[in-house]
Amino acid sequence: MQQRSGIDPVAGTETALSGSLLRRFVLHLALWSMLVVLVLTAIGYSTIYDRTEREALGTLKAHLLERGRTESAIFQLAAANMETFRDRFLSLYTDPAILPAEKAAAAFDHYFYKDADGAVRTRRPFFDGVIDDDGLYRQGMSGFIGNKLRAVSPELQRRMVLTYRLLGEYGPAWSNRFINTTVSMPENAMVMYWPAFAWGLEVRADLDMTAFSVVNSTLQEANPARRPVWTPLYHDHTAKAWMVTYQLPVDHAGRHLINAGHDVLVQDLMDRLITDHLPGSYNFVLAADGHLVAHPLWMDRLRQELATINLEKLGDPGLLRTHALIRDSIAGRVTDLSSDDNVWIVVDKDDEAYLAVTRLDGPDWWFIARYPMALVADTAHQAASAIMLMGTAYFLAMLGLVFVLLRRQVAAPILQLKAASERVAAGDYAAVADGTQALPLEARDEIGLLARSFRSMAGHVRDANARLEGLVTLRTEALEAAHRQLQEWSLHDPLTGIHNRRAFESDLQSIFDLGRRQARSGFALVLADIDHFQAYNDAYGTAAGDQVLRTLFRVIARHVGQGDRVYRLGGAQAAIILTDNDAGHPEERLRRVLDAVQALALPHQRSPHGQVTLSAGLAIFDAAMADPAALVHQAQDRLDAARQARRKQQPAG
Repeated sequence: MQQRSGIDPVAGTETALSGSLLRRFVLHLALWSMLVVLVLTAIGYSTIYDRTEREALGTLKAHLLERGRTESAIFQLAAANMETFRDRFLSLYTDPAILPAEKAAAAFDHYFYKDADGAVRTRRPFFDGVIDDDGLYRQGMSGFIGNKLRAVSPELQRRMVLTYRLLGEYGPAWSNRFINTTVSMPENAMVMYWPAFAWGLEVRADLDMTAFSVVNSTLQEANPARRPVWTPLYHDHTAKAWMVTYQLPVDHAGRHLINAGHDVLVQDLMDRLITDHLPGSYNFVLAADGHLVAHPLWMDRLRQELATINLEKLGDPGLLRTHALIRDSIAGRVTDLSSDDNVWIVVDKDDEAYLAVTRLDGPDWWFIARYPMALVADTAHQAASAIMLMGTAYFLAMLGLVFVLLRRQVAAPILQLKAASERVAAGDYAAVADGTQALPLEARDEIGLLARSFRSMAGHVRDANARLEGLVTLRTEALEAAHRQLQEWSLHDPLTGIHNRRAFESDLQSIFDLGRRQARSGFALVLADIDHFQAYNDAYGTAAGDQVLRTLFRVIARHVGQGDRVYRLGGAQAAIILTDNDAGHPEERLRRVLDAVQALALPHQRSPHGQVTLSAGLAIFDAAMADPAALVHQAQDRLDAARQARRKQQPAG
């Protein structure tokens, strides 16, 4: 009898074949896996770099936009204050009934005197503090006329007195934001409100202010375009702070009368420059004319110079290149730099940095944030490295698992699949479908994964349907909310934010029907119109007209009762529905609104009244009225009558 060997030739062949197949499979899988990891890493790096760059630049632009608005606010306020002063001064100066020559001369002698050196100065009590003839307490005032002016004309006396009184009125109100308020004159005269320093009392008698750039740049021969003047940054010895000076030339009938101005402290801007910046970046300020205004690396030099430094003199090649890049970028920009989106990105390839730039309103300065490109690259490198490491680790783990599972669990699952395929070939589908025929569902390899995937797929399809239904519900709710928002927007005027004609017609019908059902007078209707509004637009422009509309509708809404509602019917016409509340009779409530508009005193040079006025017609609901149109017609008739009556009125003197 032949003795069998301990080695099964068939089993050995299967093992050899299985090992060869397994090795080839694992090797191919490893190669393709590494290729996939490399491709995904490259795609991920590019995607992450682009996204990181966009996010970084978006954050940088948002940061700079906010900083630009913050730093520009004080300059905008200075210009707005001086425009207010100019308008008030001209309104007084051009009215011959205000401070005639004899009263001006007496007031001038009351406030000013000529010292031993021939200079004219304010009297000391008006700086130290005194109750004036008009009963108002004044202090911090000082004025000066150089001794080169031999005689002070009556007209100059009147100008000096008007300036003095206006400064006494406006100066204290502006002192919380500005160190002083100054008014200079081309005759080498100046009046200022500066409680901290009696400039007009201490300046030397022969000082010629017109010889210095601040006042000289406002003179007609030096500034024919009559533009406002911003001085360069300087360090004031008296205030011991960094500041710039704003001067607004004021002319009348071709004659230069005064220059209204503020000294604007920018010390806070210099301090925030050092502390308020994004991580890894820093901020600095350049003047468009090629001067360094502020820089964290050059602050000591700026403090030594006590003024801005010419970039050529400074000799910093990086700042010179930065100035040239920004100047060239401005020349090539088509975006309106005065718009709210006044931030743009300049790429400094030599320095490998992004430069976010915004213009500050007022002095022609560029506020710049430097952000190194390396910060973006580092973030992308870190993310890409993480992707590669995680991908490699994942695929190596999968390769080891596949190798072990294929080696241990191949034969039995294949036989089960073979038997199942024979049952299917015989037409016994139910045995496979209901689980009568065993399948390798518990196998921990690709075959088991395939078997389980069908069962898992059903669960996934079920879960996906549930998620889809939830998503549809959420989207439906979002669309309904958006629809409600659009409906709400459709009832508001986009310019003023007030309810529009559509809302008016709907509300009027509802309130009218309610009044009819209750058979009592429960509300009143006011129709109002801004007088000569087209003439206002022709004189001041549509932008100013839009601002007047916003202002008037805001005031009207503030002065109606709690249950009342204001509407813009189109153009300059308004409607007010006065409900039945405890705020007073309709006539009284309408009078409060008209008085509030009158109190605004908005100038209107083409109106016979000299300011923006409002005409209105009031109609009170009567249950006998057939429909809302009757109420509207009554209010319109009374509005027309009010307009006719206003046209017959003489404007106030």
